[in-house]
Amino acid sequence: MRSAEFDRQHVLQQAMALFSTKGYAKTTMQELVTATGLHPGSLYAAFGNKRGLLTAVVDHYIDNKRQKRQECLAAADALEGIAAYLNQVLSDTLSGACLLVRTLMELAEQDPALQAQIQGNYQEVAADLRACLGRAQQQGLLAADADLAQLTTWLAVTLQGLINVGQCNRRQAELQAVIALQIQALRQGVGAP
Repeated sequence: MRSAEFDRQHVLQQAMALFSTKGYAKTTMQELVTATGLHPGSLYAAFGNKRGLLTAVVDHYIDNKRQKRQECLAAADALEGIAAYLNQVLSDTLSGACLLVRTLMELAEQDPALQAQIQGNYQEVAADLRACLGRAQQQGLLAADADLAQLTTWLAVTLQGLINVGQCNRRQAELQAVIALQIQALRQGVGAP
């Protein structure tokens, strides 16, 4: 039996757009067939079912966001890297709904595996932020005795705030100013005991 050939990245991008805007429950298989250009049998053969497609989409989304995050956080000036990452999150938020937040709100209680997948992503983001803060500390951009765990939590709260507020307040300049204030606060020693 011959396996179906298709552009997996394209299929995942199209399904991601639907799940991000409509949510899982309101996205029909017919809409997924139309958006992806695949026949229902090909979708089922490749992903098992609609839930399997969602899991693959979430993995794809996390991988894309990880790559962008790591590129931002690799900046020579660690705090500039954090600023770049926060601005990237803001830009992504203003261009559409966050798939992870939408999926977590819709399905977390019904799907512990999916909830664990998304929580694992949040833990990875926190670890990357903490590592970047540690690099900032080594660069002398943060106080030597700054509480990196506390600062990491502060940045995580800021990220979620940007995502949530960005859905309601689409004034990019205001939200970029908030990011600039946060970076300024880090440079001025917020988090030092």
